[in-house]
Amino acid sequence: MSEPERVDVLVLGSGEAGKFLAWHMASTGQRTAVVERKLIGGSCPNTNCLPSKNEIWSAKVADLVRHADRFGTVAPAVAVDMAKVLAHKREMIDGLIAMHLERYRASGAELIMGTGRFVAPKTIAVSLNDGGSRVLTGDKVVINVGTRATIPDIAGLHAAAALTNVEVLELDRLPQHLVVLGGGYVGLELAQAYRRFGSRVTVIESGPQIAGREDPDVAAAIMEMLADEGITVQLGARVLEVQGRSGTGVKVRLRSAAGEGTIEGSDLLAAVGRTPNTSGIGLDVAGVRLDERGYVAVNDRLETSAADVWAVASALAARSSPMSRSTISASSGTIWPAAIAVPAVGSCRIACSPTPRLVASA
Repeated sequence: MSEPERVDVLVLGSGEAGKFLAWHMASTGQRTAVVERKLIGGSCPNTNCLPSKNEIWSAKVADLVRHADRFGTVAPAVAVDMAKVLAHKREMIDGLIAMHLERYRASGAELIMGTGRFVAPKTIAVSLNDGGSRVLTGDKVVINVGTRATIPDIAGLHAAAALTNVEVLELDRLPQHLVVLGGGYVGLELAQAYRRFGSRVTVIESGPQIAGREDPDVAAAIMEMLADEGITVQLGARVLEVQGRSGTGVKVRLRSAAGEGTIEGSDLLAAVGRTPNTSGIGLDVAGVRLDERGYVAVNDRLETSAADVWAVASALAARSSPMSRSTISASSGTIWPAAIAVPAVGSCRIACSPTPRLVASA
């Protein structure tokens, strides 16, 4: 291994927490490098937070036009062009990427595009996207690797090529019948959006209520709202098997208190939770401890088990820190350890965790 390049601050992952940290540290004169595999700015501007809200707003516009007569406006029948919806979303993303690149240039932080892996404590080897490699070591290192959609171990599900929140937001066509596995925030907001675009939608939730983290009266209100819009919800339903392939037709066999049944649809969306992106990146070599679910264990200063290595964002083990990964806010004050001393910037949550975006129909 060649002699590592030394930097003051080395960040693995360019998502919400890491990029603001990097921009600030570089602007104070510290040599800062960010290693990013693919998504400049992380998932929030590219695949998750902002793209989903972009399409949800497009769906809201369709819903408003569809009910325009309630406000005294006579409008023709609504026809949604999903190719244009997709183009509108991609135009926003392109603008956000350009903005991020300008922030890197202005701050002096170096963005390194490639796949990073720890090869020694505080040392990351990068396989560059355009060929070649680099090895960097940081006086301070921040792990900012985020999460991905979970695909549960259900018979036939992997073969069915179920959509996740990433792929469903890349559709340039309207599913005839979208079957959604999971009644959490992500599943519900996308279910409502595609219903408003014109799809038939069925949500399958294994628990006794949708939005399982909410109070029962809140969940009941959301259920009523979804029913008013024509969305079917199956509660307490365990998926046993999936047949077919998303996009060409699927059959979902499930069991509930009423017995076994089958739901047929054209497309399948898996929205049952998140998996941390912590495997295969050498965290054991770095001396970083994970919890039993693969999340990075930290203390109340976001320090990992390795000296001078911190972890931020949605790959944190929430139970290991009083500052839960879903509640640490970049607008709430200084949150970084004194050793890195980063002031609050921006208003996006560190985790960019999904929040309910369900809105009542016009």
